[in-house]
Amino acid sequence: MIELLLAMAIGGMLLLAAVSLLVTVSQAWANRPATRDAFDAHVNGVANFLHATLEEASLPTARGKNDAIVDLQRPVGFSDSDEPLIHFYLREAPPLFVWPKGVATRVHTYLQIDEGEGLSFLWFSELQELEKNEKGKLEPEDESDLMKTPISKFCSEVFYCYYGDEDDKEGDSKEWDIKDELEENIQTGKYRIPAFIKLVFRWPEEDLERTITLAVESISPNGLQEDPF
Repeated sequence: MIELLLAMAIGGMLLLAAVSLLVTVSQAWANRPATRDAFDAHVNGVANFLHATLEEASLPTARGKNDAIVDLQRPVGFSDSDEPLIHFYLREAPPLFVWPKGVATRVHTYLQIDEGEGLSFLWFSELQELEKNEKGKLEPEDESDLMKTPISKFCSEVFYCYYGDEDDKEGDSKEWDIKDELEENIQTGKYRIPAFIKLVFRWPEEDLERTITLAVESISPNGLQEDPF
């Protein structure tokens, strides 16, 4: 009798453990779609925000002869970096750009992906105290004067999408090429602006990718290239 009671007790404990494990696994599975949906929503939100922000990019007010809507520059403090950063100009920054003087205007923005910190915008306003750098462009005096706006800590990698080679001529057959680094012209030492960038967002269960178009030129409604205010 004692052995029977002991066996029943052990069996009950095993059954309780199994039920507890089943409930735990079921709850985890039930919560998994919500977690994944939240990650999907975050990635889609970041991609939409980047698309909308880049659509507002324009030529700087005080522009040079060869300035483009999107180019590659090294902000102050990044002169020794391996690659330049994607740079563009906003006449009026989105509310996400926290500015002590109200809405940030005349903003130079740099796209930065830093290991461990994810995707961020580095930026400064032309209304700040600036000085000319070696290339004659206005920038803050010190790196600490750059503003930083975190966008996504889940964005861990960027790929650059190019159409054809830089020395292709009109009529040449072109193909898309995806690189993990900016393409550099060996002869001139200049970097080539990609047509698209592909951002990789990492989550323990899955990776998501989003492609972001980089503006080449801004066209006004009448079909002419837009001039700055």
